[in-house]
Amino acid sequence: MNVSAIADRPGPGHFVRLVQQAVLGITRTQVRGTVLFGVFAFAIATVIHLTPVMQFADTMPMHWFFIGKAIVYQINAFCLLTAIVVADRAVDEGARRRLAYAGAALGGCVAGVLISETFDWAWRTFILPDLWPAHRPYLRGPGSLFYFPTYGLTNWLLLGVPAVFFYAERRAARKTEAHLHVAELDRIRSSKLALESRLQAMQARVEPQFLFSTLAQVEHLYELDPGLGGRMLDELIAYLRAAMPKMRDTSSTLAQEVELVRAYLAIIKVRLGDRLTYEIDIPVHAGDVRIPPMMLLPLADHAVVHGLEQSYAYGTIRIACEIAGRSLRLTIVDRGAGFVPKPTAAGIASIRERLAALYGGDARLELRAREAGGTEAIMEIPCEWVKRGEQ
Repeated sequence: MNVSAIADRPGPGHFVRLVQQAVLGITRTQVRGTVLFGVFAFAIATVIHLTPVMQFADTMPMHWFFIGKAIVYQINAFCLLTAIVVADRAVDEGARRRLAYAGAALGGCVAGVLISETFDWAWRTFILPDLWPAHRPYLRGPGSLFYFPTYGLTNWLLLGVPAVFFYAERRAARKTEAHLHVAELDRIRSSKLALESRLQAMQARVEPQFLFSTLAQVEHLYELDPGLGGRMLDELIAYLRAAMPKMRDTSSTLAQEVELVRAYLAIIKVRLGDRLTYEIDIPVHAGDVRIPPMMLLPLADHAVVHGLEQSYAYGTIRIACEIAGRSLRLTIVDRGAGFVPKPTAAGIASIRERLAALYGGDARLELRAREAGGTEAIMEIPCEWVKRGEQ
């Protein structure tokens, strides 16, 4: 036989350590529950045996009788608790659940009766001597030494065994529920990581489109006016230093995204001059609303490239927001040639794809012509405020 296998077998020392750890791990909630269970058991027993109890009132002070019996039931209840927590620890270490709790029910009841009946004998002998009814001889003298333990063990087996197995089933159900909850959290965490990776991949497709468009404008301006082109390039470099660290973030705020758009439009205005005017009307309190990064900037870029730049027209771009209930509505209005003719451009398609991945049907992006002339883009997303310390 393998010597190491013999050494690994649980011995008396292991059982003693198991009991010590289990008892030291008893919680206040378990103590309160045990006290209530003991009170409940005592009340049930009193109701069942109400007739003989009323007869005892003729021969003994009932307050001493009830105090003694209440202590007896509490002793039994705490012995059962000790057996249960030992079974809990054993099951957690790999013991068979039904066998462990069957042993706890039997062992707890037997130990409780042995201890409580020793106390009860002393209580009957020294507190209530010779006060038991004469017509019940088994309650006094040598007969009581057999009657009380037998009655107590029978009573507690009928009460304790169902209670232990009810507790065991409830504990197993709670553990199963906890495992399912942990598994669900793991699934949500994995889904979140997968979604973030997917969003970053979508976002990575937006960034080169915006950068290439801006660099192309710098190159074109250099051909027309090298001095003005150099100024635009300096502003672009300053802008990129501020913008690039946030382009890979998976979350941003409306204030941060508006500042990026403001800087971008300032760069474009260097080249377009009077052909471009812009207004940004964002309430201060709305700056802390959380929005995905690189959502607003591609819309402004689309308005410039497909509206003003390609038509060589004059125009005004106005950006505004409105918080209505639980939704944030962002509106980009182009009072120039408009940018609706290119609603399926790559940047717009990528924004819609990211909105669908993040919010499902709770977000939308709509491009449409305005009756007063020009076009507008309306983006609605759920309104979520950034908590303090997250920025």
